[in-house]
Amino acid sequence: MSTSCRKRKALHQTTLTEGFGLSRAPSDVGFQGERIADVSSPSSPTLDLTTNSNGEEEELVVDELTTSEESHQHRVVETTAALRNLTDEPIETAPAGRHEGTSRHSEVEPPPSEPSWRGVPLTRLSFGPSAYPLLPPTPQPSPTHSVLFRPGNPPVPFPDHFKDVWDERHVKMPCSKMSLYPVGGEGGGKKIVPRWQLIRDALTSKPIANSHELADAILVYNSRYASRWRFNNLHDYFSTHCGEEESEAFFASLLPKIIDLALRLPFTVTHALPLLRKQEPYQVTMTQGQASCLLANAFLCTFPSRNAVQRGAEYATFPFVNFNGLFVNRGRRGVVETSQTHKLACLFHYFKRVTSSPPGGTLSFERRVLSSSLYGSAPSLGASPPCWESSTRPLAQLHVDSAGTIEGHGHGMLQVDFANKYVGGGVLRLGCVQEEIRFLMCPELIVSMLFTEELDDNECLLVTGVEQYSTYRGYGSSFEWSGCHNDHTIVDDWGRRQVQVVAMDALVITRAESQYAPGKMQRELNKAYCGFWSSDSTPCGRSAAIATGNWGCGAFGGDPSLKALLQLMAASEAGRDLVYFTFGNVELRDNIFQCYRLLSERMVTVGDLWRLLVYYHTEIVEKRGHTCLFPFIISQLEHTH
Repeated sequence: MSTSCRKRKALHQTTLTEGFGLSRAPSDVGFQGERIADVSSPSSPTLDLTTNSNGEEEELVVDELTTSEESHQHRVVETTAALRNLTDEPIETAPAGRHEGTSRHSEVEPPPSEPSWRGVPLTRLSFGPSAYPLLPPTPQPSPTHSVLFRPGNPPVPFPDHFKDVWDERHVKMPCSKMSLYPVGGEGGGKKIVPRWQLIRDALTSKPIANSHELADAILVYNSRYASRWRFNNLHDYFSTHCGEEESEAFFASLLPKIIDLALRLPFTVTHALPLLRKQEPYQVTMTQGQASCLLANAFLCTFPSRNAVQRGAEYATFPFVNFNGLFVNRGRRGVVETSQTHKLACLFHYFKRVTSSPPGGTLSFERRVLSSSLYGSAPSLGASPPCWESSTRPLAQLHVDSAGTIEGHGHGMLQVDFANKYVGGGVLRLGCVQEEIRFLMCPELIVSMLFTEELDDNECLLVTGVEQYSTYRGYGSSFEWSGCHNDHTIVDDWGRRQVQVVAMDALVITRAESQYAPGKMQRELNKAYCGFWSSDSTPCGRSAAIATGNWGCGAFGGDPSLKALLQLMAASEAGRDLVYFTFGNVELRDNIFQCYRLLSERMVTVGDLWRLLVYYHTEIVEKRGHTCLFPFIISQLEHTH
């Protein structure tokens, strides 16, 4: 048994005493991992830094790597080399505290010679192919899994002919015979016509030469919105963002291809497309070609009943999916935000790619539901929320980095989308932060907005297989499309890229002190656990590490200190390592690491940490109104003998 395992076993046999139940722990526990090891030579000993009794850093020679560790390090070297080529230009980092997820320049970044990370080296974490779930040879349809294609090379739509289903359980398709629309008739009256024929005629009866003609065509089958949809962002894109030659090429070449792609809908998506409804665990697997067809229809605003915003509307609990919001939205004082035109640049680049070279992979969208009496009679996902107070799980391994991004440096890990409860957030409106940018880099994520109902407290959405098509720079109003990205991520047996993105929404915090209430902390823990938990077998026996950051902070108002600890607890309970990006905030990185190191030295369990957080709320927040979490925890741990 390893030293670490012996100490943990001894801890679990120790009676929890004193105040909030912190375990007594040996004072000679060291913490390794403040400098990444040189993995260029797997046979060489690994060098790490540990902290001695005087608080000074000393080099520690770790035992030579085993064969399996050599293999793992070799994979990490290959993965790291591949990551160097993810973008066409250096990744920029963001000012401390400015946002949750992506990055730009920051004056607080350390010099290049100083490692940007703290904690456990990446070489010791599980990620990449060896931590990817083992699968049956082909996706299997079931009562909780719809597969929209017949496996093959390439996969083909299934069934052979369009299955027209028009009910509250499935997406109402624009090509359905049940999709009807009123148009002007003789004598000023109205007549009802098939909307699909109206769409076909509007888009193909004559060439569309400019953005105004495109807007007019879209309004033919959305005439009730003619007085409200102004298309100012679309017009601005072609009048100011791109040159005359690029504009002419779009309308002469790309737009006809997008229209053709959209109009192939009844031949491409022949299976009835289920809605991922609340409290119903369900999975949909489709081809990338089917996703591109659906997105082409969203771009042309063809989906029926998806534009109404009033409460009680048929799709009021679903995200917007037609692109009209992106065409219309204005920024402050009616001026189009530059970031809005760059959103269009991302999406036009996607369509250029998929119409010139159709992708051949597949994608899965899985609504995950945590089963518990707390949430009513939800069907079982196979897991229930842990009892956080009584958990004896040791804390997971943690790697915390002030540089890099989740999507850029979390390759081979479970990547967290800091989601809105309406997945996609404002990607098709004015929003342009972590979630929206991820959806723009990987537009296949936008497909989830078509069928995913708003997320409840015990739910999340897991998406597997999305491809990245673009690179970017900036954030928020400074966001810009910066060029093409060629995604060389390996695929699994189903044809999906080995990329998993979990969309999980945090609470919106309007009063800072309220987030430390046990009920709200438990909600965040259960939400994160729903996203992190997995029963899948993997080649290495462990699930992939989680790549995350300041989830629920920024505009959502959360405390990064608290969210870091809650995610660490959820990851620990789920048996996963945690890779945490602070997006340029060096101070936060160091605070997280200092706290984690002390928690590790004291062998604090998930249950111990939960009781400590509850004690903080009861004795500090409620009585004194203080919200300085890390100093409190560090002080308490330093006085625990």
